[in-house]
Amino acid sequence: MVQHKRYNKLLKRLKVGVFVVIVVAVVGYMYWDVELNPSSSTAQTAGGLEKTLVLGTDPGFKPFEYKQGQQTVGFDIDLAREIAKDTNRSLQIEEIAFDGLLPALQAGRIDLIAAGMTVTSERKQNAEFSNSYYTATQKVIVPKVGSVVVGIEDLAGKRIGVQLGTTGDTLAREINGAKVVQLQSTSSVMQELNSRRIDAAIMDNGPASQYLVTNPGLTMLSRNLSREEYAIAIRKGNTKLLKEVNDSIAKMKRDGRYDALVKKYFGAAKL
Repeated sequence: MVQHKRYNKLLKRLKVGVFVVIVVAVVGYMYWDVELNPSSSTAQTAGGLEKTLVLGTDPGFKPFEYKQGQQTVGFDIDLAREIAKDTNRSLQIEEIAFDGLLPALQAGRIDLIAAGMTVTSERKQNAEFSNSYYTATQKVIVPKVGSVVVGIEDLAGKRIGVQLGTTGDTLAREINGAKVVQLQSTSSVMQELNSRRIDAAIMDNGPASQYLVTNPGLTMLSRNLSREEYAIAIRKGNTKLLKEVNDSIAKMKRDGRYDALVKKYFGAAKL
């Protein structure tokens, strides 16, 4: 009986010893994994390297951001994916109406905006802006046949369609006597123009050129209304992310990734 009790005690001690050895081994492996192998997924989680970059965009602005089936694609989306890769982050896309993007950024719902957004003095009061990644112009689109607008000067007093909150919206409201029709997307603006419920549309040259391909009854006036720069908007005070974004854009322009994106979406070497 005494020997049996001694045996049980010895067995218990052995079990405790094995458990301690296992715990020490696991902790030791985790320490080695984080300290000596920082590229592993364990290291990324423990070291805080695996973060999500939340991008706000409005996917109705082809070729910069648009829907392809259920997927959001475009020049800006690919640019943001490259920025996420360069900063060791994953990318999460939040679809928000254009006029709601800056309020969402200020509220902390998103980290940055890539949506063909022009840098203006008014917007700079509410957000930080990266270095420019694209130079755009504002264009006027009209019907090819029977249009009452044949030049910029003819826009006075006319019904002009624009996407709400865009530069085109701002410019249209500065035209003398213009009746500005504000809509949520550029595709809605084009529908109104095709139906002749408006006399002209004002939008950026990128999407304007894309729409003309599939709308042969429309044309674009040769004269530009303005010339402007697109940049990525970042929450005020987030200078760390601003520097990371600028560094990534500069790196893409050096290593050829930027030119590859331009060719993919515009078919030109560099804009």
